[in-house]
Amino acid sequence: MYFPALLYTCILSMLLLIDGIPIPPDSLKNLVRIQANTIIHRIKEHNEKLQLYPNLHIGNPELDVLADKPIQGLGSIVDTLTTIQEVLQRLPKGHVSQLRSYVSTLLGYFNERMTFMRCTPKEPANGKSLDAFLEDNATHHITLGYITLDILKQFLQKLIDNLDQLKNC
Repeated sequence: MYFPALLYTCILSMLLLIDGIPIPPDSLKNLVRIQANTIIHRIKEHNEKLQLYPNLHIGNPELDVLADKPIQGLGSIVDTLTTIQEVLQRLPKGHVSQLRSYVSTLLGYFNERMTFMRCTPKEPANGKSLDAFLEDNATHHITLGYITLDILKQFLQKLIDNLDQLKNC
């Protein structure tokens, strides 16, 4: 469904990155929209394969706030995606490997844009408490993956609705 558009965006972004040309704002919005929609679609496919209870929830303040966190420019986008990426990287390889790659690509776009705009990167706010939570829940990787992907899906839907925030640090 999204493959031709994703292929086009990957080729376009690679050509721009090879030439050292920053991705123009409108092109970045399109890249992000397509990439986010692709990730959302893949998450839905992944969850259908797992067939888990749809209202499953593990309480953790570090993860719970991510879905509700307002998007306030590139810094907050990168901070949230970096936290989600940290959780995804701790999960065993499998179906989330491709999703990890997609998130990494998105982070690359945003980090490049922050560099071009001379934004000051924020230090991740959740470090040690997130590490402790991940260690405590290491044996529950399917549940943790499901919840993290749900949070990622919610965040990306919000991001698609707030693409104008890509103009702000």
